[in-house]
This record gives sequence, structure tokens and C-alpha cells, in this order.
Amino acid sequence: MLVFVLAIFGVLALVFKPWEQPEPPDDRPWAWHVDDDEIVHVEVTHKGETVVYDKDLGRGKWFIVDGDERTQVYQDKWAGTPLLLSGPKVSRVLLETIENPAQYGLEPPESIIQITEKTGQMYEFWLGDVTPDGEQNYMLLAGNPQLFTVAEIWAMVINRLVNEPPYTPPALELGFFYEVNVRDIQELEVTHKDVTVTYVPNPEERIWSATVDGEQLPVTMPTWWGQQLNWYAQPGKPGGPDAMGGWLVSEDGAADPQFGLAPPETVVRIKTFDAAHEFYIGGQLIELDDKDEPVLDDEGNMIVQVHYAGLPDDPIVYVVNAVRAERTICLATDPPVGSEYDCAGSGR
Repeated sequence: MLVFVLAIFGVLALVFKPWEQPEPPDDRPWAWHVDDDEIVHVEVTHKGETVVYDKDLGRGKWFIVDGDERTQVYQDKWAGTPLLLSGPKVSRVLLETIENPAQYGLEPPESIIQITEKTGQMYEFWLGDVTPDGEQNYMLLAGNPQLFTVAEIWAMVINRLVNEPPYTPPALELGFFYEVNVRDIQELEVTHKDVTVTYVPNPEERIWSATVDGEQLPVTMPTWWGQQLNWYAQPGKPGGPDAMGGWLVSEDGAADPQFGLAPPETVVRIKTFDAAHEFYIGGQLIELDDKDEPVLDDEGNMIVQVHYAGLPDDPIVYVVNAVRAERTICLATDPPVGSEYDCAGSGR
């Protein structure tokens, strides 16, 4: 009998193929629904501050309007915004008629948004407080007495049109973290994870010495020493992912612990006759294959593409050459003061 019942279920499954059935329809109503291509004007007020957006119908481009000044939006940040404004799905209808809007942060509202179509048809909605669970946001549609909730993440994106208008970010300047004449360097100090070694030149004898654990020792000057000093005099500052030889990782992520810059793993300080400069070297960026697995070299070591880098009071995360970074770290962890010196990266 059990075998028969299982056989019946098997036949039914083959006939109806539930795994091929369409997704159930989303029955949630639209707060409003318009064609995003028809939207030509957006005005967003959040906590008393207003930002206005207009579409140039001739060119099909959007602009931020500030009095007589019009600034084209930064498309990378604006893309998809008209679609979001074309209408959200209502999460819930809480009340058919709202009697106390202030209870929900809607009198006065936290945000007022006006959307205008080519035809002149305008939609206005208000955003209020976040619901107690933090997942939704109260909303009213002008002319509609119902109290809605919409997804908080949607409301957050809309409010960013005021908090973070999509202006084109300023171009990053190509150049260096700083520039000094290598002959003017009077002191090089490298600190790596609380270990500090200080290097000073002796111009008359054309040698350098290193202070290690309080003892001053002559530097053996490995073959790469001169090149490395030239780099400390002008450490390259990348100008963004599209700049030749440049690579910008993040415009505001220097405080993120994942980059090893807060606090910095390695600090490089340079002193000249009349100035002092420093920059930071952080964690490694490991090369990954198409399965996000580390790529290994012939000796089974993970291949380091670059090290993250930064500057004091600068939120940008840059990168520096892996060999330059490894040699710098060695100047603290394994100073070149012995007769035979083989720092990691020294042979490359």
C-alpha cells in the first residue's frame, strides 16, 4: 500500500512539475506606478533641506539644480534612481484613514518627495519614522488617507538624494604622497607592528647607519638600497583605477580595518632639513583565481598583488608595489646590518 501511495505522488509530481511552476504573484499594491522614462522633475526635501533634479529632455540627461546653476549628475551614483522613483511596492496598509500623522513622524514629515511627469502629472509622498522593527518606513501619499509602510532600505536611498547628492567626485590628482630630494633625507624611520628602526646617513663616508635596539650599526646597503631611497623621496600616489599605473581602492575606506590602515601596520617617516612626511602601508591584496581561491607561486606561497597604503588624515585607500612594501617592512623586522643580507623581496 505504501509503495502504491508513493507511486501516485510520483506521478502527480511528474504531471504538475511543481519545480517548474511560476513564482506566486506579488499581490502588494503599488504606492504609485509610472514609467521611469516619463519622469522629468524630482524635488526631495529631507529634514528641511531640499535638492532639485531636472531632466534635460533634449539630451536625456539629469541635472542637479541650485538656483541658476545646473550640474550634471554623476551617472554611476544616479543610475537606477528614476526607476526607484517610478513607484515602490507597499509593504503593508496599516490604516485606511490616518488620524494622528504626528504619531508616525508624518506631521511634519521627515521627507517630502515630489515627482513630475512629462505630462505635468505630479505625485507627492511623505516619509516618516522608521517602524519599531527597523525594517520599514511609514509613508503617506498626498491625497490618499491610507497609512503605508515601505521598505526602509528604499526610503534610505531616497533620502540620500539630499544627504549625498550624486555630484561627480573631484578627479584624483596624479603625483606622489609627497616629494623631497633624496639628498635632503636626514632620517628614515620605519615602524612595523611596534618595532621601530631608524636610519640616518653619513654623507662624508657615503654610508648609512641603523639604530636597532638602541645600538647604532652600519647598513650593509643591499643592491636595492638606492632605488628604495629614491622611492621614499617620491612615493607614487595613484590617480584612480583608470589612471596609467594608478589604482584607487576606496575613496573613504581608510578607517575600515580590512585594509590594515587603522591603525597602520607599517609607518614610514621621512625627515629632511626643513620638513617631515609620513605614509602608511597596510595589509596585502592577494591574487585570486576565478573561484576566489588564492593563486600560488611555484613555491606554494600566495601571490601578493599589492599592499594597501594611506596618508594621515586622508580617507582614501591607495596601493603600493608589493616589493617596495616588503622591503620596507624588512627595514623594521630584519634590518640590513649583517654581512649577509637576504630580505624578502630583496632579490626581485
